[in-house]
Amino acid sequence: LSGAYRPLPLLFLPFLIMAKESAEHLLILREACYGLLCRVHWNHNPQFLNPTSLESKDISQVIRFAKRSFPKISCLEARQQIKTFDAFASKAEAIVNELEDWYRTICDVISFNGKALTALNTFVKNVTTLRKANFHLMMLFFELLGGYVKLQIAMQSVGFKARNIAMYIMALETSQSKKDERLDAVLKYMSEMMGNQDLKLEERLKVTFATLRQQCEPMTQVVRDSCKFFWSSIQKWAPAESFERHRMFSILYDASKIIQPARTENYLELEYLNGVREWLQYALLVCPAALQEQAARSCLNKIISNYFVTPVFRDITFELCKSWDSTFWDYKCGHISQGTKFYLKTHRDDVFKDAYLKGNECALNHRSLRRYLQVMLRQYVCLFTEIPGLAAPKFQLVLALLKLASDEIHWYFQHTNVKPFKSHKQKWLDPLSKDQNIVKLIAACVDLCQLVSKHADVVREYFIEYIRDIDAPRCISELGKISQKYAKQVPAEVQNAIRVLTEEAKNISPESNFSVIQLNFFRTSCWLSSRGSGVPADEANAALAVVNEMFTHFSNVLQTEQRLVETANIGALIWYKEDFKQVKEWTLGRSDLYQYSMALMQVLEHVRYDLNLRYCPDEQAFIIRATTKFAEFVMEHICRAIIENFDKMLGWANYLKELGGLNPVINKYLSLNRKGRPKLQETAQPGVESRYGGQGYYSVQVQAQAVADLLGAVRELRQCQVFKTVINTHDWLYEALDVHVDAKIRGLFESKDQRLCRPSEALSRLRCIQRALTFVEQHIMLNASDILRGAVLKHFANVAAGTIGAPLKTDTKSSAAIQKVGKFYWDVVNHSNTAFSPLKIHFVTRAHGRRHRDDVNAEDFTTHPELRALCHVVGPYGVKAIQSVLLSNLGSSIAEMKRIIANNSVYLGQLDFVDITSWENIVTKVSGKDEFLRLAVQVGRCLQLISTLKTAQRAVQENDIPFVSRIIELVMRRIDKDGKITPGQTLCNVLTDSGVEDPMYDQGLKAVFQRGFSSGVVLSHFPKMFACLFMSEMWKSTRFQPEAEAFSTGVESVITTIQTVIPAICSSREKSMGMLRDFVTLSAHALLHMNSKAEANSRAMRGYHIPSMMIFMSQFMETCKGMSMDILERCLPFTLMRTKIIEIYENLRVQTEEKGAA
Repeated sequence: LSGAYRPLPLLFLPFLIMAKESAEHLLILREACYGLLCRVHWNHNPQFLNPTSLESKDISQVIRFAKRSFPKISCLEARQQIKTFDAFASKAEAIVNELEDWYRTICDVISFNGKALTALNTFVKNVTTLRKANFHLMMLFFELLGGYVKLQIAMQSVGFKARNIAMYIMALETSQSKKDERLDAVLKYMSEMMGNQDLKLEERLKVTFATLRQQCEPMTQVVRDSCKFFWSSIQKWAPAESFERHRMFSILYDASKIIQPARTENYLELEYLNGVREWLQYALLVCPAALQEQAARSCLNKIISNYFVTPVFRDITFELCKSWDSTFWDYKCGHISQGTKFYLKTHRDDVFKDAYLKGNECALNHRSLRRYLQVMLRQYVCLFTEIPGLAAPKFQLVLALLKLASDEIHWYFQHTNVKPFKSHKQKWLDPLSKDQNIVKLIAACVDLCQLVSKHADVVREYFIEYIRDIDAPRCISELGKISQKYAKQVPAEVQNAIRVLTEEAKNISPESNFSVIQLNFFRTSCWLSSRGSGVPADEANAALAVVNEMFTHFSNVLQTEQRLVETANIGALIWYKEDFKQVKEWTLGRSDLYQYSMALMQVLEHVRYDLNLRYCPDEQAFIIRATTKFAEFVMEHICRAIIENFDKMLGWANYLKELGGLNPVINKYLSLNRKGRPKLQETAQPGVESRYGGQGYYSVQVQAQAVADLLGAVRELRQCQVFKTVINTHDWLYEALDVHVDAKIRGLFESKDQRLCRPSEALSRLRCIQRALTFVEQHIMLNASDILRGAVLKHFANVAAGTIGAPLKTDTKSSAAIQKVGKFYWDVVNHSNTAFSPLKIHFVTRAHGRRHRDDVNAEDFTTHPELRALCHVVGPYGVKAIQSVLLSNLGSSIAEMKRIIANNSVYLGQLDFVDITSWENIVTKVSGKDEFLRLAVQVGRCLQLISTLKTAQRAVQENDIPFVSRIIELVMRRIDKDGKITPGQTLCNVLTDSGVEDPMYDQGLKAVFQRGFSSGVVLSHFPKMFACLFMSEMWKSTRFQPEAEAFSTGVESVITTIQTVIPAICSSREKSMGMLRDFVTLSAHALLHMNSKAEANSRAMRGYHIPSMMIFMSQFMETCKGMSMDILERCLPFTLMRTKIIEIYENLRVQTEEKGAA
């Protein structure tokens, strides 16, 4: 049969004639039948039904000719009648190659049909009777008979048979100039078994069943007698409640039975229960004369009421009710005991009609049975987890339970989109065909199968001992009785062979040849069941029962894991792809089913065990690819479900955070010019969550439990092997979390108004993510901290700008997130309405400057707590990256300042601050003073932001890594104490990156400013240019505001600019102090000259507020490290400064009193 079966070993019992001629044939043919069904199922593939070589329009006329003339196939006539035959001839070889496998499959089916029919008829003639004692033999007969019928139905359901046969024969004759020698057999099979292919499937099946009834008529008696035996079990187990009523699987009602071995004969009946229903239905369909017996009709009634469609093979099903309907109306035969006719239609109402009208009851019965089996499976999973040793004595029970569960799972998938026969007459409830809890049964089935498989060695040892100590003595006793009682009928050599066989069983050990001994026992049971044995059937029952049980126990030893996997048959669910996808949607769509999610992956893992793919190499390759791809699809959706619930948990955590106190964003009066100010939202009040009954907290707990269930499922299945592909579930989850957390961190600062959210809010979001990842880490061995660290470093660190300890670079491209943060802060501090408050030590937005509610309030982003939150989020790398962004934006400002100094270098060189006349004449000629001052303010604000950011960084480090802060403090103390120590570049970078504020050590600042002001001319004129700025228009409009301790135009930022830029561009501290003293001296002379002219009521000094300038210089001296007031007093008397400053505060006191009086 084209290699469709596995050859069995030739054994040593030549006297068992019936076994050699029939029993072994049945075993081989059963396997061959399965192989042919696999091949026919594969030929349902469109590439075989419609090969690409037949899709060409050039050969359409040849195809029509082939259809029209079939079964007469004449290549010569086609060549003569069809003009485009040459096009067909050019493709003949390709057509042969594509259709050859299909044609060979038909030939093998024909060959199998003849051999199977001969073997079945021979078996029926030789066997005495089929009953419980020779249970395996009876199941083998009905399985082969049912398989034979199924094969013909499967062949009938394949389309384009006639066309493909004709095209193959014509192509073969054209390309190889010969006809196939099996063509006559194929045409005969198509005529007798398949019928006219132009008819509908139901009409063609009538032809098939008519032929099968003629062929199977000799088997009617065996089928009729077997129905009497099957009726009791079919009736007994028809309702789902009967399993609970008879307590077949319950271990709780009687504790003494927990350790008792499961009786083989009882559970074999349950293991084959659904198989018997299926095979008997096909047997009665081809042997309808057996329905003359009441027991056969009763069996059929119960069987039909159990199915809407009858399974054929894998996902191929068959609406057998339609065939039964026509059979009941049309079939008649001779009566079993009378000379009259038997009309089956007289029993139609009480057998067929009564059965198919119970569609709703059938669906409810199966749903109840699925729930019961799920509970029982979980019960035994718990039992074997606690007491693994009980898996061996309960092994037969486990097989029966797994088989019933598997049959129910497959029944469900076969009936999901099917309505019962004539459903309109019975008010069919369509929701009954959907069961969202089916995954619970699948998961329980998989768990029990895998749990018992872990203890397969214990099961083998148990059954080896059982065979040796219990079965073998019983077998010796029973077979000895037969040998003694029927010594004349049983030849001496047979008795000796039986004695040798039983002795082998008695002395069995793990090294014994179990397969040989098992097959010999099966041959022995066949011999005892045959007419040629000379032993009456009633006398052989006891010995047959023992031999049958030994055969079962040998199977348990030989194929422990294989029997578990084949019985569970979970991998076959891959054939119901769309329905399986629906189960996946249900499982990942309901939180109570999350814990069963990995059962979907375990099903795909079982495909390589459950499906015997060796019959069809092409199918095997296809299944491997499809299953692997589908496993990745399922795993992707499981990870997506985890991410979705992870996201919901984050959302509810943020919701609780907002409910925990007043939301500062909501509580601010965002629209200052609106008459109707917005009211505070009640949802932001403290404790308001109690009004919702703890909705937020409950939702967080629900989502946390959902994530925990999903993570628990992934934890239990770390690796899933789908054929040769190993799917590491933890790696998949790690990658999914990595991508999702990366997106969350990238959008950490995003807000609804397209701006940045406050750093404190971003920190709160980050902590929620961190807590959620910690929750994940607690449930599964996953390094979640690496995920968060990697995402933060990716988006808030610019390694190209310099790592910690490396020089800062400003011309590098940062990530989009940190670039956005740096650019936002640049825009905030350089806004026209933003000023730096020395009193508050952060930037503020002037109240008169906020015209719209969407305007940014600098105070929300630059306060010390907010900047600390920013440092917590971005870390030292992020602070350095923000500094790089800010300094890179200063490039144009520095270049413009350099240009202004260079343009005025002539006047600055002639400037004499001592001579008031010369000073006044030349200062007025210096151009670009206001622009230079504006740029200096801009640079100063940027430097002030960097300074406050580093202050926040130091505060964070003192809390998080105090030991590092102590080390930095000790290093700086030693450097300041010993003036001879000059830190190297690396140490300077480390100190700067640790938050130390000293332009002499900050290599990034030095590089930026030295690039702009390193020229000797520019460097020498730098103090003079700043001293000239007091004569600018911007200083004319500047007023000191004592209540805010700031200047109206923000010129206080120039102090930071001078005190930072000069040390940065100087090569030594002594040189920088010299330049600073020059600036102070020059500025003092300038203020002295301006004050004297102002007192003289000079028109040139009108509008200038000298006291504000005095305060500016006073603040400069107070904040300048290493400078003392005596340097300023040498040129500018302290009494004059004191008088001017008192004047400002006296005016403030007067204004305050006037306001109070008003």
